[in-house]
Amino acid sequence: MIWQNATAMKSRLLAAVVLSMSLAAPCPLDAQDANAPRLEKRGAVTQLIVDGKPFLMLAGEFYNSSSSSLEYMKPLWPRLAAIPLNTVLTPLSWEIIEPIEGKYDFALIDGLLAQAREHHLHVVFLWLAAWKNGMSSYPPVWVKQNTKRFPRVVLHNNEANILSCIAGYSDATRDADARAFAAVMQHLREVDSQNHTVLMMQVENEVGVLGDTRDHSAQADQAFAAPSRYS
Repeated sequence: MIWQNATAMKSRLLAAVVLSMSLAAPCPLDAQDANAPRLEKRGAVTQLIVDGKPFLMLAGEFYNSSSSSLEYMKPLWPRLAAIPLNTVLTPLSWEIIEPIEGKYDFALIDGLLAQAREHHLHVVFLWLAAWKNGMSSYPPVWVKQNTKRFPRVVLHNNEANILSCIAGYSDATRDADARAFAAVMQHLREVDSQNHTVLMMQVENEVGVLGDTRDHSAQADQAFAAPSRYS
């Protein structure tokens, strides 16, 4: 049940992200850098292609909130490069990127890219936004505090899970999350289209419901009772 709800939400979120990015893009999508990192089918295998060549990631991953501080991260990069790694997976939290609705702060992204480039490392960003580990710990305060606009999951005993999880069937959540993600992608396009420091982006992380099998709100119950698109 969690998988079904999560898959439906991800499909809706991805559609919104694609639309937001196409509206924000300064040039047509087919005019983007042809050498941008991408997955490409070559014979029987799919390879990650970076700057026109196959790239094998030797990667390590930080804890969920490690990259929220550039000072904390600063001494870690040389240790990673010495392993040696060529790629680091590190989260970006929505609450840091958009502390005030509609006003984006990309200082953390720019700092992480500068630190990675200094040590000749690539980055995979994990977008921790409306959900992480079946909870909602990383949205901005303006999302967390507005439970009417961004409703919470209802548990089987009809109690709202106010503190832990935003409902997956909220259009407002989908749209706000997608706009923020699109803004991040637009910024990366502007600052990293030549360097290709960022190899991939994970769009959302571990959508689900912690503490129950699924959301029992009226809207979720209606969707759950409807014929499945995945059966």
